[in-house]
Parts: sequence; structure tokens; C-alpha cells
Amino acid sequence: MSNVIKIVATLRAKPGHRAEVEQALRACVKGSRAEAGCIAYALHVDIDDPDRFVFIEAWANREAIEQHKTTTHYETMAGAVKDLLEHREVLLLEELEG
Repeated sequence: MSNVIKIVATLRAKPGHRAEVEQALRACVKGSRAEAGCIAYALHVDIDDPDRFVFIEAWANREAIEQHKTTTHYETMAGAVKDLLEHREVLLLEELEG
């Protein structure tokens, strides 16, 4: 198995808060990509449901993910969207080889 951990995080904005959520999520991307353990970090929006945002990330290991959660850009984003989300789901995935 690969040591790389992939994350798929789905966040749905409460009705009327899409723009605020998008702005807060976008603000986290550049800083996250610059982190030492970050392999990939991309924000997407659902074509058929613009209130649903999806982060697809790849991290070197669990320690890198835990460090990511302590960064200013992550904490700022999390605080900004805390009361603006209707739903949040985070999957930590490890690829099965073969």
C-alpha cells in the first residue's frame, strides 16, 4: 500500500451562503499547496449543485494532515465556514495496489 493519504472533503453551503463559503475555501488553497507534506490540493465545485464544494487532496502521511489542521490558513477557513455549512464529510483514503 502507498503511504500517500488522499482526502475527499465534501462541503455544502447553507442556502444563500455559497459565495461566502467559496471565498473562504479559495483562500485556503494557496497556503495548503505550499505546505511541506502536501502533494496535491484542489478545490472543485459540483457542476449540477453549485452549493457543493469538494476538496481533493493528497498528503505525504497522517502527520502532514494533522499539521495542516494547525495552520493559520486552515483555521481561518474552518472558522469562517463553521456556521455556513449545511453538510460536511471528510474521507481519508489509502489506495489499494494491485
